[in-house]
Amino acid sequence: MTKKALFNASFEESLNLEDDGFLQYYQKEQDKKIIKLPKKGYSSSKIKFTSLVLTLLFPIGLNFMLIPILMVLRDDAENLTLPISKHELLTVEVYLICLLIWLILVLIGKMIKREYLFPYRFHFHTVTYLLWLVLEFDLAGIEITLPTLTVWGILTFIIVILFLGYWMFRVKYRSIIERLYAEKIEVTKQDKFAKILSVYGMGILGLLIFIKQFSLIFIGGVSDSLKGFGLLLTWFVLNVGLVGLFIFMEFPYYLNAYYKWKYPEEYREWEGKSLEDWYGKRYLKKHPELLEKGDYNHDHKEDTI
Repeated sequence: MTKKALFNASFEESLNLEDDGFLQYYQKEQDKKIIKLPKKGYSSSKIKFTSLVLTLLFPIGLNFMLIPILMVLRDDAENLTLPISKHELLTVEVYLICLLIWLILVLIGKMIKREYLFPYRFHFHTVTYLLWLVLEFDLAGIEITLPTLTVWGILTFIIVILFLGYWMFRVKYRSIIERLYAEKIEVTKQDKFAKILSVYGMGILGLLIFIKQFSLIFIGGVSDSLKGFGLLLTWFVLNVGLVGLFIFMEFPYYLNAYYKWKYPEEYREWEGKSLEDWYGKRYLKKHPELLEKGDYNHDHKEDTI
């Protein structure tokens, strides 16, 4: 008997995943983009030029802009209402390392030649760029809040986000398993433990922040403390929101891509696509056996009619 896991579903069972609301939303947005594509599709010069311009503007340009802004804050640290750490975390070297990793991922993505996977490939580049951008914001946020929260406060902050992420993943994992195999899964001890840690972890962080801000009020730092609390709250919501985005939206989206990669012919027939529309001309030239298989299936169907 096949183990009921995320990656072990049959083709028929994997179709249940398409009932996921977030996945349906992504699929609609993907279909809108495909309709607007030129006749040559993703291989057109217009698409390549647009991708190059967007890459220069956002992953390369926008992600770099945060560094000079942080440099200005460091140089003007004495006049800032909030203290900034003397330890530089977001540097040009960090930016270049992230840029190199992102470009390597782009090159790896170009190894995917099946046309039906192209939307997932382009979306993956956007997602990894977003991760890189948020990483820079996190490093900048740690620099700004470190003098106020201290190292232990930052670690508590990170641990709370990790536990919340784990709890959200367990919830989504159970939901996907139930959807794939049409069954109910009981709440496990791990779920209860993760939920308790998430709740108490947030309580500990909130208590530390309250004590810190409450003490600052009595020493005359009311406005500064409120600014620091607002900055921390924004930073926290941004990170938790990003974790939720990846777990509840991106995860089922790429799980669907996995099953299309695992059962390409079944999904092609399910969506009623021709070999050329599904795989693309370039991929078919390198894999003529698909054409032969397609012709065989076509002739076989005619014989059975």
